[in-house]
Amino acid sequence: MKKVGELKKHIYLCDSHERHLINELEALNVRKKVNLITKKQYKKQLTTLLRGRSVDDWLNYYNDYKSTCYKMIGEHNTDRSIRTVFFVLFLLVLLAPFGLQYTGYSVSDQKMVYVDKIVSSNAYLLIDGVAQSIPFDPEFYNGQYVYKINYLQIPNSAKKIEIMDNNQIIFVKEIK
Repeated sequence: MKKVGELKKHIYLCDSHERHLINELEALNVRKKVNLITKKQYKKQLTTLLRGRSVDDWLNYYNDYKSTCYKMIGEHNTDRSIRTVFFVLFLLVLLAPFGLQYTGYSVSDQKMVYVDKIVSSNAYLLIDGVAQSIPFDPEFYNGQYVYKINYLQIPNSAKKIEIMDNNQIIFVKEIK
């Protein structure tokens, strides 16, 4: 399997080729529109640019290639995660005879909160209606913004989390 860095480079190059194709097509269309080239020259240059394929064929090719690279990156990350889990389990089994005790569960310190609106840098977090200084940073994930909120900083007695932006509540989460 190719290394993740190589795959990312392939994705970058594929994006670059795709942008180049689109820019050249637009430039060619403009030259034809303003009569800098004849129809015959346009067809010849278009044929040379597309090399026997249609525009859709090239765009599908680039998208399929990038999807394959992203899939291979995901598989690499999954393989690495599985190896990490087996390594940790191996260590736990190895250290068990030396009196190591473990509880069998873990606690995540962050909870992902999905918000379907873009939040400005002026946004802030409210817990039970009181403004907080707990940091929450947006990330773009699967087509929407994701906010990771550190739940260890939220009191156990909290009943409601809200995100306020431009004097409007844009997100409410009831805690049970």
